[in-house]
Amino acid sequence: MKNKQAFTLAEMLITLGIIGVVAAMTIPALMAHFQQEQTVTRLKKALSVINQAYRLSYDDVGEPESAFKLGAEEYFKTYWAPYIKVLSYCEKPESCGYNSNFPWKYPNGKKVAIALIAPTARTTFYSMDGVLYVILTTHGDMTVPNYNIYIDINGGNGPNQMGRDVFILTRVQKDGGGVRPLGYNLSNEQINNTCSKSNKGSGTGYCAEKILRAGWKIDKNYPW
Repeated sequence: MKNKQAFTLAEMLITLGIIGVVAAMTIPALMAHFQQEQTVTRLKKALSVINQAYRLSYDDVGEPESAFKLGAEEYFKTYWAPYIKVLSYCEKPESCGYNSNFPWKYPNGKKVAIALIAPTARTTFYSMDGVLYVILTTHGDMTVPNYNIYIDINGGNGPNQMGRDVFILTRVQKDGGGVRPLGYNLSNEQINNTCSKSNKGSGTGYCAEKILRAGWKIDKNYPW
């Protein structure tokens, strides 16, 4: 009889061990890359949806002289509600999948000082594709206008972190300028310095603009 060659048990265990080590090293990176691609896709779509609604509104009723003076409810009723498909409005954090009215944080763990729900200052709602929008008309002290729009691309699901699933847009207040990422008027140096691995605080509010300028990609210096 001819001798048949085969792997010994030790060789098989060594091979499986190597495969396990390689998998442990590569799978997290692949998962992170997949999550980043999903984030970019959802952010890009959310920006498109809100701009489409803005454009329809602008063509019909123009830009309000002062959304702040109109108040959040009247402003949203007139300039947004007819032009965007609302799945549900948020009356309480719990009904929208959050356990706090201040659910968001920066990468450094510090809370974002923006209330999810404040009926006199903003309108909070889910669009039909599950993105949460917070359209502001004033700051918390109710004395000055605020043109920002916060979006949470996966709603109450985690991590609820600025630059990961929470981003800030802003309404350009002249000539039908539309909705753009916060920081659109800053230099590349300012954007790259504020939304970076070395800056994990409030500067991450400019991260949507960083993604856009990178060609809708998350670069190596991004505070992921």
